[in-house]
Order: sequence, then C-alpha cells, then structure tokens
Amino acid sequence: MTKYTVVRVDARQPELPAEAAELAQADAELVAINAQSDDEVIEAARNAHGLLIAGRQTGRNIFEACPELRVAVRYGIGFDVIDVEAASEHGVVVCNITDYCLDEVANHAFALLLALNRKLRPLDTAIRDGEREPLGPCGGLRDETLGLVAFGHIAQEVARRAQPFGLRVIAYDPYVGAEPAAGMGVQLVSLDEVMRESDYISVHPPLNEETRGLVGAEQLALMKPSAQLVTTCRGGVVDEGALYDALQAERIAGAGIDVWVEEPVQPEHPLLELPNVIATPHSAYYSNRSSALLPRRVGEAAADVLRGYLPRNVVNRQVLDLLALQPHPDR
Repeated sequence: MTKYTVVRVDARQPELPAEAAELAQADAELVAINAQSDDEVIEAARNAHGLLIAGRQTGRNIFEACPELRVAVRYGIGFDVIDVEAASEHGVVVCNITDYCLDEVANHAFALLLALNRKLRPLDTAIRDGEREPLGPCGGLRDETLGLVAFGHIAQEVARRAQPFGLRVIAYDPYVGAEPAAGMGVQLVSLDEVMRESDYISVHPPLNEETRGLVGAEQLALMKPSAQLVTTCRGGVVDEGALYDALQAERIAGAGIDVWVEEPVQPEHPLLELPNVIATPHSAYYSNRSSALLPRRVGEAAADVLRGYLPRNVVNRQVLDLLALQPHPDR
C-alpha cells in the first residue's frame, strides 16, 4: 500500500507515466480524473496529499474539504487557476513549473514580432490572391525600440534575441532592479514610457489582480500608430476589447496574440476578424522537448514536497515557515 495519494484533477487520459514515475519515488499513488465539478474533485481528493492541476479552477472550497493536502502543482508557469491565498492558509505548498519552456515562449514572442514587422500575413494573402500587396511603412528593426512589459525570465530571453537585430530594449517591471537590467543592456522605465516609446511591445506578466487589464485603453492610446503589440503571457493582462478597438481604428499597426481570456479561443472572436492580427492558440510553450519535460517536472515537484524536500519553485514561499523542507541533495 502506498504512503501518499496524488490526484490529477483534469486529466484527459487515464495514464500519466511521467508523473507516476516521479511520484513513485515518494511512495505516492497517482489517481487521474477528469472532474466536471468541484464535488468530483473533492470526492477524489478528500484524503489526498497532493493535487496536479492543468487548467481547472481550484478554489478555497477544495482546500477546505481536503485537509490532508500538502502540495498543489500547476502544469505551467501561470498559477491564476489556483486560489493561492486559500492554499497558504491551509499550509499547502503551491508549485509552478517556471523553466520548462523559456526558450519556446521567447522564440514564439519574437517570431510574432518578426512576422508583424515583415508583414507575413498580408503578403501571404496577397500572393495567394495573385496580387502585389503594397508594402506600406515597415521598420528595419535596427535602431528601433522593443518595449517589454515585465522583465522576468521569458522577457529577458526575448531581450537576448532582440539585441542582435539591433533593437534598443527597454522594460517596465516594478519588481526588478535597474542594475541587473542594465547589466543586460536594458533600460528600466515606466509603463507609460514603454507604451509611448516602443515600436514593438511584448507583454509578459503573470495574471493576477495587479496585472489584470494592465494594458488597457489608456495604455494603448499612448502607442505610436506604427507600433505593434505581442502578447504571450496570460489572457486578461491585455484588455481584448480595448485592443480590438485600437486595431480596428488603426490607432496601432498590428498585434500578435497567443493568449486569450476564454480558451480555447473561438473562431468567431472579433480579434480573429482583423487583418492586422496574427493569432495562435496558446501554443507558445510547445515543443517536443517542453512537452516531455513538463509532466516530469510536475510529478517531481509534488514528490519533492511529499519527501520533505524543497521543490524547484514555490509560489507561496510564506508557507515554508511552517514546514521543514530540506534542500534536495541532488540539486
């Protein structure tokens, strides 16, 4: 009989071999369900010690009903689907996986920037229609400005990709010091300065109450008419209605969008009707490498906590004061 039980609450397949292999090292059994209600989650996890969560909202009622929980792990970087405050109050360690797709998301963001700059969508449409699309204004990248909204790990990787193209890079992030940014050749400025000065803007904050609607009508109104915006973080950081209005009125030149408020995004979404939008279906994270690494990291994080080890990343570090987690001997 295993010592622990860990429940994957929104599994699309019954077998999760990568997660199960990691959890076995903690003498933990993995139970995979595809819950359609909180009641189903609670029924399966009432005596569980861990939760693995992809996209299902996991709120206070679940943490209250499952007193044995020690850890909740989110499949990915964003953790807005988990009520972190409630988890903390119940002594549950919340983990996210921050390192599995840094290159992929940075590559995707910069690919969208390049596609907008080189007008790939209208040119592709034109050649298929047998027309010669007027090229219109087009920046050369060199000596233009890329503005980053947030300057965490992914945004830093975007900055590294931008600089060989000759782009000046500026960033807004109230939680990053000017000295580390300057060491990368990046100037920290206000959000208004990023919006006003940039020829290209790439948006990277996590979604929380502080960042929801961070880039809204007021901020978009500061952008140059020739400027383009890319968002690969979480739907809701950029106000979709305000972005639609700015693009439709050609107050800004274009947008590359990978993340949406409602996912999966529906074909009738208004932004998908606009010719100056390049859209992808929240796929920036994806590669063969990242898809194989993520489930291993998720299982590893849960197993670490159950074994009494500090996992690679903890969202709610305040709970560590209540626990005696030790550094992992192999890291």
